[in-house]
Amino acid sequence: MRIVQRKGIALKVGLIILSLLLLASCSEKTMTDSRFVLGTVCTITINGSDDEALMSSSFDLLYEIDRSISRFDENSWVYKINERAGKEAVAVPEDIFALIKASLEMAERTDGVFNPAIGPLSSLWGFGTESARVPERSEIEAVLPLVDYRLVTLSEEDSSVFLEKEGMALDLGAVGKGWACDKLRAFLEEEGIESALLNLGGNIAVIGSYKDGEPWKIGIQRPFEDRGAYFTIVSAVDESVVVSGGYQRYIEQDGVFYHHILSSRTGYPAETDLVSAAVITGSSTLADMLSTTLFASGSGKAEEIARRFKVRAILLTEDLEVIDLDASEGEVAVGEE
Repeated sequence: MRIVQRKGIALKVGLIILSLLLLASCSEKTMTDSRFVLGTVCTITINGSDDEALMSSSFDLLYEIDRSISRFDENSWVYKINERAGKEAVAVPEDIFALIKASLEMAERTDGVFNPAIGPLSSLWGFGTESARVPERSEIEAVLPLVDYRLVTLSEEDSSVFLEKEGMALDLGAVGKGWACDKLRAFLEEEGIESALLNLGGNIAVIGSYKDGEPWKIGIQRPFEDRGAYFTIVSAVDESVVVSGGYQRYIEQDGVFYHHILSSRTGYPAETDLVSAAVITGSSTLADMLSTTLFASGSGKAEEIARRFKVRAILLTEDLEVIDLDASEGEVAVGEE
């Protein structure tokens, strides 16, 4: 096992991972609002409208999604599924069922690198909570049998979910914001919005172009530096840009840095040579799942994964080497950051 250790670096975690590089006002009607939801700061920018009711409805949708998939909210579907683990199946709404099904399919396709059943480990480490700590090895070994995604049973007939062992728990944190981005984007498009930027704690989705056909310019955060410092810029039209990195949430104990992306095989932070993995593609749900997968897999396996899912990925290694993988072009560009 290798735990990333960093000394002499001021580690700073920005709630917003990506910095937005806006050139000028897109139109006379532009509105932006930020609120805390989905466990982070979410910012919505809508061009061509000043309808405050639309903005309020957009955040209402995010609050509703949060209440549906949070593993901490006693009224959420995920909480109910986890509470009844080993006892009975829980029938859930079709969209929640589809999300869990897609997450399990990704687990199958990545051999468990992406794992929505990682809840027991998430609770043990407590990243992002006041109870965050480095668990004892014995504690980790005790819960590892409970993080087996193959023990999650789905029933298409009644859209139910059953966790076969008591103590199992779903954690949709590695896909939830991406899924919320897609649902919010669909809502705004149905309302006739043709240009918008959705930033859900660094999970970014854009509707249309920024101005007169110009793409949105999105800067990817330079890890371990103040928010707003970026190492590359991505142009996006009707796309999502999602970043996963070990610098976002972590525990530092006795000079050792433990990032929050856990391996369901070892129970410890995934061993990787990457500090950041960005995925650019049309689906924010897919980008969210794949950014976690690529980060945990490391640069050696990232190219094959990017090509398999036909996405663009920008990786930053521990040596500050930038690897730009573009599945559509079939080329891999490597250069120093």
